[in-house]
Amino acid sequence: MKNYIYLPILLFAFLIACNQSNKQSEIIIETTGFADSTKIYLMDLEKEITDSGYIISNNLVFSVETDEPTHFMIRPVIKSREDVDYRHFWKESKLVHIRAENGKLMNARVEGSEIQKQADSLDASKIHLKTKLDSIQNEYRSLPREDTEQRLAVRNKGKEVEQAITDVEINYVQSNPDELFSVITLKKLMKFTIPKARTKELYENLSPEMQSTKYGATVRKFLELSTDFKIGDKAKDFQLPDLDGNLVGLSTFKDKYILLDFWSSNCGPCRMENPNLLKNYRAYQDRGFEIISISLDKNREDWANTVKKDSMIWTTVSDLKGFEGDVPMTYNVYFIPTYYLINPNGIIIDKIMGRGQLDKKIKEIFPD
Repeated sequence: MKNYIYLPILLFAFLIACNQSNKQSEIIIETTGFADSTKIYLMDLEKEITDSGYIISNNLVFSVETDEPTHFMIRPVIKSREDVDYRHFWKESKLVHIRAENGKLMNARVEGSEIQKQADSLDASKIHLKTKLDSIQNEYRSLPREDTEQRLAVRNKGKEVEQAITDVEINYVQSNPDELFSVITLKKLMKFTIPKARTKELYENLSPEMQSTKYGATVRKFLELSTDFKIGDKAKDFQLPDLDGNLVGLSTFKDKYILLDFWSSNCGPCRMENPNLLKNYRAYQDRGFEIISISLDKNREDWANTVKKDSMIWTTVSDLKGFEGDVPMTYNVYFIPTYYLINPNGIIIDKIMGRGQLDKKIKEIFPD
C-alpha cells in the first residue's frame, strides 16, 4: 500500500519541480496599446538566434533556457527608420516579466533580473547626458551641409558629452568591482573607447570572481592578444578553417598582395561592398591579388548562405566566435567592415574602416 501512495507523491513532486523549471525559462511580456497578432521578435544577442511570437490579449510568453546571464532584445516589425522601437534586457535562469507600451519599448519595465537592475542603475546615471547628446545630434542633423564650421563646433560638443558618458561608465566599473555588469561594461569599453592600459587597470581592480566570468575571460583575452597595428608593421599570421574545414592563413598565399577582410552576414555595409570585392578579385587575381574574408558570424549556415548568395568566390574563413575570436581580437577589430592591405612581404600597407575606399587603394597597387 505504501508504494501506491509513495509513487503519486513522487510524481506530484516531479511535476512541481518541472513546472518551476519551466517558469524559470519564461519571458512574460505584458503589453499596452499593441493590436492582437502583433508580431514580436526575441533576439539572443550573444548567440545571434532569433525567435518570434504574436501578442494575444495583451500578452506574449517566450520560453528560453539560460544557464548564465544572457543579453536579449525584443522588437516589433520595423516598418521604417523612424519607426524603430526595441528594448534590450538581461535574463538569468529565472522568470522575467516585461511591461511594455506600444511605441515606448525602450522604457519597458523589466522585473526578475538582478543584472538588469545593475544595468538600469548605470543607465539612470547617464540619462541626462544621453538626453543632452540626443539634442546635440538633432542640432547637427538640422545644419546645412555647407555650414562646415558650425557642424564641426556641434560635433565637438557631442564628443565632449560622449566622453562624459564614458567617464560615468569608467567610474561605475571602478566603484563596483563585485558586480557582473561592471565587467560587461568593461568589455564594451575596452576595444575602442579607452586605452588598453586603462582596460588593464580596471580589469585588475575587478574581484577575482568577476575576472573568472566568461566576460572577464574575454577582457583577459583582449589584453593578451590585441595589437595596435600600424602601417609598416609585420602582419601576424593565423590559421582558420574555411567552409570545407581546410586551415588557411596569411602564409597560405606567399608572395601575394592580400586583402584581409573582416565582415559578417548581418553587416549591411559589408554586404554592399562584396560586389566591389568580387570585381577587384576578378580583375587582379592573376596579378597576385588574394582576399581572405574572416566572417564574424556565429552561425555557420548564415556564413555559408551569404558566401553563396554574394558570389564570394575567394577564400572565406571563420571560427564562428564573432568579434571574440582570436584573429579579430589580435587585429583589434571593433567595427566592420575593416580591411587590412598586406604586401607580398607580409607588411601592412593600409588599414581601412568602412566602405567606399577600397577601389582607389587597390588601383594604387595595380595601376592600369
